[in-house]
Amino acid sequence: MSDDIDLKHMRIFLQLVRYGSATKVAHETGISQQAVSNYLKRLRAIFPNELFIRQSNGLQPTDFALELADRFERVLTEVDGIFEEAPFDPLSAHRSIVVIANEYAQLAIMPRLFQALRLAAPGVTVTVVDFDESAHERQLASGEADMVIGFSGFMDDCVLSVPLRTDYYCCVVGMGSKVAEKITKISDLSGLAHVDFANAAAHLGTSVDSFLEEQKINRNVIATLPCYTALSNFLALNDVVAFVPLAVAEASQMKVLSFETMPKAFEVSIGWHRRSSGSAVRKWFLELALGCIK
Repeated sequence: MSDDIDLKHMRIFLQLVRYGSATKVAHETGISQQAVSNYLKRLRAIFPNELFIRQSNGLQPTDFALELADRFERVLTEVDGIFEEAPFDPLSAHRSIVVIANEYAQLAIMPRLFQALRLAAPGVTVTVVDFDESAHERQLASGEADMVIGFSGFMDDCVLSVPLRTDYYCCVVGMGSKVAEKITKISDLSGLAHVDFANAAAHLGTSVDSFLEEQKINRNVIATLPCYTALSNFLALNDVVAFVPLAVAEASQMKVLSFETMPKAFEVSIGWHRRSSGSAVRKWFLELALGCIK
């Protein structure tokens, strides 16, 4: 019997209960009065109990019709709700969000984002996993991760993303550096001991190389470290120079040497897979990140 009723039947029936007139329903819905009568005839054939009693002032719904109207109303509310986003209340939410983040994001973005998250959604926890250029798209597509934060140029083309901030590489030394006193202009960097980093999704090495070549700086690279995290302790014992993103230098409390000419800015993005485009949680987290990261 349920196969004989579609959503249109339910909507017309509710209008008939409301207005008590096929003519009025036809006017409100934009269909013919005959079509409304046919819907009513179909409904009468389906249900064993009388639906309406014809009176001088129109159609009077029976008690059965009123009960049926309540059921139809609930069904249509559920169906119409499919097209609405599920509400997300950060203050009452208890869930976990998995964020893929490269080293830059882990050092310069996630601490501030965690701070904002704890205030906005105390019951929401975050798990951070390392960025893998070859695996992040699959992790997002499978639901293993919810968001990704890293350098735009390393994100898969299938990942939807928006810019989160721009940054640039700066020259840094240790807080107690003696060699810094000898550096007044960028050409003074030639011949000094430099630290470099392994090329990976967390380090835009070619950007620094190109900049130094343009400035005709010959680096004397004495060590290549695997990550930015290792640099602070290295600088504490070795009076050398290095190039790291400004936000990383500030987060790690390194001494920044400023020059009139600096490397070109690069873009940091936050991304997600299209499978989560309609997620209210994803939209909320994105707004939170965009609001607290400048």
